[in-house]
Amino acid sequence: MKCFSLIFYFFLVCSSLQAQQFRIGLFNSQKLNALKFSPKNGNYYIFSDTILVHKVNTQDVIDINPSSNGNIELNLNGKHVDFYPFVSFVAEKNENFLEVKVTKPNLKPRLYEGDFKVVNKKGYLELVNEIDLEQYLEGVVESESGPGQKTEYYKVQATISRTYALKYKNKHESAGFNLCDGTHCQAYLHKRNQSSLIDSAVKFTRSIVLLDSSGELSSTFFHANCGGQTCEPDQVWNEKIVGFKSFRDTFCIHTKQANWMKKIPVNEWFSFLEDKYRFPTWDSVSYQMATNFIQSERKAFYINPFFGIPLRDIRDAFKLKSTYFNCKIEGDFMVLTGKGFGHGVGLCQEGAMNMSKYGFRFEQIISFYYPNRMLAEIPISFSFPRR
Repeated sequence: MKCFSLIFYFFLVCSSLQAQQFRIGLFNSQKLNALKFSPKNGNYYIFSDTILVHKVNTQDVIDINPSSNGNIELNLNGKHVDFYPFVSFVAEKNENFLEVKVTKPNLKPRLYEGDFKVVNKKGYLELVNEIDLEQYLEGVVESESGPGQKTEYYKVQATISRTYALKYKNKHESAGFNLCDGTHCQAYLHKRNQSSLIDSAVKFTRSIVLLDSSGELSSTFFHANCGGQTCEPDQVWNEKIVGFKSFRDTFCIHTKQANWMKKIPVNEWFSFLEDKYRFPTWDSVSYQMATNFIQSERKAFYINPFFGIPLRDIRDAFKLKSTYFNCKIEGDFMVLTGKGFGHGVGLCQEGAMNMSKYGFRFEQIISFYYPNRMLAEIPISFSFPRR
């Protein structure tokens, strides 16, 4: 029986391998105490190592919990099955998908394609989705872009997301997977929801990536809205990156995330400046500058570099949408009127979406936001071994 399971396991793995497999850490920012799996299309085989544990279908519900001895407990349709060091879910066919529900903590269910591996990591569950690069990109494009966009924009997002995935494929290597599902890497919140436009955009750009002037995979930073001017990388990460310069972008200035406002109690604002940077709020001249700060174009520092207060620190401290803001005092509040959403480096998604609506082709949109770079088709031929 063990020999049969081993042969069957490798048959499934080899037959379902696509051009390149990626391992994506799901719910990576959460501490997972319990998971529920429900196949929604097709059959799945549950393995522990190379031993076939069960074949499950759309009538089955699988619950997984961490055990105190470092293993995981598997329950099928409400009945205890056994404890295992880890389990893998292998799809019978490439188009199969299942619903993943984190029950502790209680999170919204998500649908994913591909295969899955669950292990016990220091008392919590770690869930990894093993999926073909192009299928993964379909989910990323929809998660990052949403529905209702033009095909040319979806081509843009597919190209820059593919480039990002390949360039940073070892970003979480120490954790045992390639990329996570959050904005730390790229948003990957579910499989694509049968969008023919996204499907065609990913297929159209298959193997197309963006290269820098040295022929290496380019950095493809992107954000929701730049507020009318992109940002220098060193203003965000304190690091200059060749090829990225600030420039004006009028394509996004009338979109929904172009403008924002936030009120912060004056005592909180001044306490932050005094406690962290010893800013002299008691000085009348300094007080006047601090309460009438204006950015006609993006700056790196609050008021003046002399005071050494990076705007990125203010954004983090007060959870602002961007560093591109003006401020003035009104009563007991510091009122911030800002522009844009995100770090501001690279491609402005809402600007690019508008460019596609104005009839620009995806190559033109990419060259606008990533000048001095070139599109290239590279062979995607190697695969990560499944574990």
